[in-house]
Amino acid sequence: MGLSTCAGTGSGEISSAVDHYLGSAALALPIHYPRHLARSLYSWASTERAADGEGQLKQRTSLQHMFSTAPLGTWVRLLSENRGVSRPYWGKMAIILMVSALTTPLRLVERVCYGHRVAKTPIDKPPLIILGYGRSGTTHLHNLLAHDPNHGSVTTFQALAPTFSLIGRGWLKRLLAKNVPSKRPMDNVAVSLDLPQEEEIAFANTTHLSYLHHLSFPKQTKAYFEKYVMMRGLTDEELTAWDRVCLDTVCKATLHANGRRIVLKNPINLARIPHLLRLFPKAKFIHIMRNPYVVYPSIMRMYRALLPSYQLDTFAWEEMENLFERNYVLMMQQYMQDRVLLPKENFAEVRFEALEQDPISELERLYTELALPDWERAKKPIEDYLQTLSGYRKNRHQLDSSIIERVNQKWRFAVDAWNYQPPDASG
Repeated sequence: MGLSTCAGTGSGEISSAVDHYLGSAALALPIHYPRHLARSLYSWASTERAADGEGQLKQRTSLQHMFSTAPLGTWVRLLSENRGVSRPYWGKMAIILMVSALTTPLRLVERVCYGHRVAKTPIDKPPLIILGYGRSGTTHLHNLLAHDPNHGSVTTFQALAPTFSLIGRGWLKRLLAKNVPSKRPMDNVAVSLDLPQEEEIAFANTTHLSYLHHLSFPKQTKAYFEKYVMMRGLTDEELTAWDRVCLDTVCKATLHANGRRIVLKNPINLARIPHLLRLFPKAKFIHIMRNPYVVYPSIMRMYRALLPSYQLDTFAWEEMENLFERNYVLMMQQYMQDRVLLPKENFAEVRFEALEQDPISELERLYTELALPDWERAKKPIEDYLQTLSGYRKNRHQLDSSIIERVNQKWRFAVDAWNYQPPDASG
């Protein structure tokens, strides 16, 4: 049974006064706090782009952490599950806990000021959900669809500060924006807190029930994957809590977007179709696929950058590589099994290669197949956005024969299912 509103608590139409008060109170925050949050977000975006070979990839251990705005209770739970962190990560952990503690009053104020309003926010327009394994073009498709004036999204700011994005959308957003460069130095790609972002980042900044916490605790990658990607072994209480976080995130995004349809993009959702249908039975789905021979080195490159930036324990890369190979198999096979559950009128697929070559034609086809409204209204802003990408070229890399061999051994079922070939062979 689908749910159309969010559960929450609180009351009040006092947000303007509170926003003014918090704007003044922001002066009490440590001077490096907004810079810390902004750079955490910036580092994620930079790594994602670098995974495709676009710019120089650097492994580094950073004091910034993507999930430092998660509630203290979330971090206490994670630390308890993982028996703390070892000495080399004490400094990073201390900063995370400091930021989490500093944002506690913001969460409380948001709950009081907006809890009731969020709880009563209807999801009148079922979300448009992008499915696709990481590095398969989900971000590109997300950005295109987000330029439709009829659509909204979970923005980068909302993902960074999901539990206080409503009270912070004025003063805090302006404060953070001052510390985010307009372009990334390695590739001149625009950076903005208003760009669409993966809602799983918002989940991880709200609850411990998110697979992304494996970035902090790589030793738990397999266990977190089973629970929070494959959704196996969750208690009824945990599943109810996960439902609430998912709905709250979409309801808040709907409130931010003044009721527009929300476009969701989260690679983890590839294995969550039954749960998404349970929450959003009328949602529309687009699956984007990409050549596995290209996805493999790209996803490994991304994780080689992400893990050193966010890890709070040690790991062996060879073990992680095997797990990521396995994850693709399990997620893609789960998707192939579950896609029959999707109503034909609410489901479409697209190849990344076709979308890249002729985006307008492919989008028009998707709009037609899914009966999405106002294509002519959406077309112009999407074309304008595409113009901003016209001068950008990705770096091309020759595939190592060992990568081709590993894909043939591990991911051949996907290669055959979509009739792909190694890029050199396909021209």
